[in-house]
Amino acid sequence: MTRLLIPVALIAVLLVAGCSSKQKSEQSSAQTASNVELGGQAVTLAGVTFRPPSDWKDLGPSGMRKADYTYGPVEGDTDSATVSVFYFGPNSGGGVMDNIERWIGQMGLPNGEDPHKSAVQNSFTVDGMTVHMVELDGTFNASMGGPMSGSVEAMPGYKMAAAVLEGPEGNIFFKLTGPQKTADKMITGFDAMLHAVTKGSQS
Repeated sequence: MTRLLIPVALIAVLLVAGCSSKQKSEQSSAQTASNVELGGQAVTLAGVTFRPPSDWKDLGPSGMRKADYTYGPVEGDTDSATVSVFYFGPNSGGGVMDNIERWIGQMGLPNGEDPHKSAVQNSFTVDGMTVHMVELDGTFNASMGGPMSGSVEAMPGYKMAAAVLEGPEGNIFFKLTGPQKTADKMITGFDAMLHAVTKGSQS
């Protein structure tokens, strides 16, 4: 009987440790988000309101971009990172997975590796809305002269993080790209902004 109690007790200890580790990770993530000051100009779009971090430069809307921001560069990078927000209407812009697949396809990995295997995907719910995210480091193949031009510039050492928010009036698309060090800094605010999205408008 004593021999059976030892492994059971050991399993219980491991389960408690695992739960404690998960709680610490969640608390750490929440603390990081709470340290981001979302003091930028609020944007209401398609029944959704979001507010960017205070340290992002707001470029305003332009063309298909309903909002556009830059950050950096940090020491070691020569270019800034950007976040662009797109909305094409209630039934336009494509589905969630179509866009995620397209974004992943814009990234190249060394030695011909499949970017789909390296992409980190997750989803969460905020104010009753689902947000789908994807993140990947590699060579960003940026479209030059517009999406229909067919001209592409390869930018190695980049990060891409993008999200589709299923809003009450259709999908809203958020996309972050930039040199890896600068993008790693910007993605903290990106994540905090998305986790603070609300339905309706704010004063």
